[in-house]
Amino acid sequence: MCLVCLEIKRRKTNCSSFVLHPDKFHHCRRVEHDPNGHTMIHSQMEDAQYEIRQQVLNPNQRQQLEDRRRIKEQTDLLAQDNESPTHLYGRRRKINTDVNLLDKHDSFYHTTKSLLVLFQIMGVMPIMRSPPNVDMPRTTFTWCSKAFLWAYLIYACETIVVLVVAHERINKFISTSDKRFDEVIYNIIFMSILVPHFLLPVASWRNGSEVAKFKNMWTDYQYKYLIVTGKPIVFPKLYPITWALCIFSWTLSFIIILSQYYLQPDFQFTHTFAYFHIVAMLNGFCSLWFVNCTAFGTASKAFAKELTDVLTTQRPAAKLTEYRHLWVDLSHMMQQLGKAYSNMYGIYCLVIFFTTIIATYGALSEIIEHGATYKEVGLFVIVFYCMSLLFIICNEAHHASKRVGLNFQERLLNVNLTAVDKATQKEVEMFLVAIDKNPPTMNLDGYANINRGLITSNISFMATYLVVLMQFKLTLLRQSAKNAFISSLKAIFDDSDIPVCDEFFEEEAASEDGT
Repeated sequence: MCLVCLEIKRRKTNCSSFVLHPDKFHHCRRVEHDPNGHTMIHSQMEDAQYEIRQQVLNPNQRQQLEDRRRIKEQTDLLAQDNESPTHLYGRRRKINTDVNLLDKHDSFYHTTKSLLVLFQIMGVMPIMRSPPNVDMPRTTFTWCSKAFLWAYLIYACETIVVLVVAHERINKFISTSDKRFDEVIYNIIFMSILVPHFLLPVASWRNGSEVAKFKNMWTDYQYKYLIVTGKPIVFPKLYPITWALCIFSWTLSFIIILSQYYLQPDFQFTHTFAYFHIVAMLNGFCSLWFVNCTAFGTASKAFAKELTDVLTTQRPAAKLTEYRHLWVDLSHMMQQLGKAYSNMYGIYCLVIFFTTIIATYGALSEIIEHGATYKEVGLFVIVFYCMSLLFIICNEAHHASKRVGLNFQERLLNVNLTAVDKATQKEVEMFLVAIDKNPPTMNLDGYANINRGLITSNISFMATYLVVLMQFKLTLLRQSAKNAFISSLKAIFDDSDIPVCDEFFEEEAASEDGT
């Protein structure tokens, strides 16, 4: 007799003590007795009955069985929990915990602390870490903190140096007799590199509270991940990478600026001091983006492994709910990264775009007119440097979005829904809906999406503007060639004492333009 028939017989007889003999079922060998002598079946028998019923009952009966089982589980949880039952039907937005535990398990902060300290020393992002045993957000931002006072001081000193160099360049350009279009473009290149310094308070300091929020989201997420999975997030390679990038940012800054000093004929050594910290700041922001994207990739890789392990267990619906909430938090952190640094990276991309166009045009125009020299090599160094920064930012954002979004979609789509229970099927569907409705994209606060598409769009725009500028350059060359031709004709006729009217030179000039 099957278990379903036995269940029907038990209900008809209304006998609560009706049990199955354990010898007939090899999966359950334990029968317990209460003090009154009644026989009690172990929970393993209930699980076996559940599995067999799933195979025997039709779909409607299975759904009814699932509903009864879920109601029973909720009732048991309510009986064991003295808190308000609302947390059983909605997610707890905040987990009350000790700040010392948050500091202990904040691996992201400990591994990337060197870059945060470097930004504080440079006055780029004056956020501070809260002291231990203080019940407040672990990362804070205030306009009157010690870090901000230092930022005011270092920014004032740097501004003096930048203003002096900018004033000298402007005066030199005004006083020179060569006012050709190419020289104007050449002077604009190095003036545009000074622009990020003046935009630092608006682009970086203004979003300090959003940056602190992003750091606190990382702190909270790591503790939630530990509670849900039982394992901490570890970033084994991030600590040496962060230290290496801090050193490399300033080293590359010295290399780029000193190369311009040796390659550009009018680049004075005293002017280099106005550019070192600006290029180092650009390198630092690129390093920060790389570190954050690498951290997202590491966290998503560990998370995906835990998700795969959970999907192989029996009835993982409850665990999938918690994992879905964790994934939504991870996606929101990626969105917060773009929002926190939206102004800085927006201006960052604009400076790269503008400087690349001007430097490319300056190098090509000089090669067409005078041939290749060391000056053009220096301009191509600037072009290669700017495009490398843009490629790193877009490529890392693309990989991070793929690891957090597409990889999870593929794992969930590979689940055989016919082999799992209804609750698990529903959770898998809800997980896929959450990925679709909360895409892990890095968006600069609505201005642009950071991905590989940004590279191709920038290159296409650059090519368009370069074509226009080169057409303008060719027009100038034809104009200068025409003037030279007319001047040579006048000199020839003046030497030969042959009277020629001015209309002749105009016709020659017109025919020259026609050719």
